[in-house]
Amino acid sequence: MLLVIGTIAAAVFILPMGTWLDQDEQLVQRQAELDELQRVNGQLAGEVERLGTDDGVREAAREEIGFVEDGDQRSTILPLPGVPSDLPDGWPYDVVTQIFAARTAGPAPAVAD
Repeated sequence: MLLVIGTIAAAVFILPMGTWLDQDEQLVQRQAELDELQRVNGQLAGEVERLGTDDGVREAAREEIGFVEDGDQRSTILPLPGVPSDLPDGWPYDVVTQIFAARTAGPAPAVAD
């Protein structure tokens, strides 16, 4: 009889406590998500307000479709190509290959005293 009462007490009081604590943790996570979404919504609202002005529309047209106004001169600058790293063997290319290797390896490990 005592075992049955203990089991019922555990089911009524102890198990819901675990659920309640999990809900508290989920509430904290959801609040963080809500804060982030509100921040992003604020940024988007600012952008919508900016695009509602003539200057905002002109700026967006320049960035998105390359709009050029009268008197403006358009010039396109392409990114620089990558530096070749497959150099032939022999001097002076060995020195350059060592420099490439040193720069891509990152900092030297710290020496313990």
